[in-house]
Amino acid sequence: MTLGIGENVSSSFGFAKDGLVGQWLRWIILIVITCIPIVHLIASGYLVKIYKGGNVAPELEGYLGMFVDGIKLAIIGIVYTIIPIILMVVGTFLAGFGSLVGVVGANTGEMLDAIAGIAIATPGVMLMLVGFVLLIIFGLVAAIAGVRFAKTGKMMEGLNFGAVFATIKEIGWGHYILSCIVFVIVVCVIIVVLSMIPFIGWLLLLIITPLLIMFQGKFFENLYSRA
Repeated sequence: MTLGIGENVSSSFGFAKDGLVGQWLRWIILIVITCIPIVHLIASGYLVKIYKGGNVAPELEGYLGMFVDGIKLAIIGIVYTIIPIILMVVGTFLAGFGSLVGVVGANTGEMLDAIAGIAIATPGVMLMLVGFVLLIIFGLVAAIAGVRFAKTGKMMEGLNFGAVFATIKEIGWGHYILSCIVFVIVVCVIIVVLSMIPFIGWLLLLIITPLLIMFQGKFFENLYSRA
């Protein structure tokens, strides 16, 4: 049975709290590894461990294995988002170049240049919008792909587009998208509120990062497992 969204949020935060409160060494290590470039992939590997399931937070051990799993998870994310990113980059370039040509043409009285600038910038803006929409869609799909990879232990299963889309269909696209929206809102509210605290806001964000990682892991694992 699919968990209600509110129930999933509550249960996932409870999982994160139980996995960190009293487990101070685990909390400190997660804080440290999330701050170090490249090494932060270990935290992604720990996310994979959470994706595998269970009602108790997994042990923070087997660092080499977690690092490798973190790399695999990153590759899956790149595969799902590379096309939207390329579209956005190309669109941004065309929009910027077209705008520049248009402004120069307008300032110099060269109307043909101004029209050409608009002709270049318009498809650029369209590409940016299409890329942005696709980035959101495939970003949502990538989350379930990551869980599938963790559950099966096979990176190629995370790239099994048909199986990933079938899983989301079982969850229910409406329920899944609404769950993702709620997840993003909850995380953004936490980040914004902490960021507004003078002087120590950045430190609180750093401290809370492991909690958000575990919350994310259990939230999407619940969605996958209750499909």
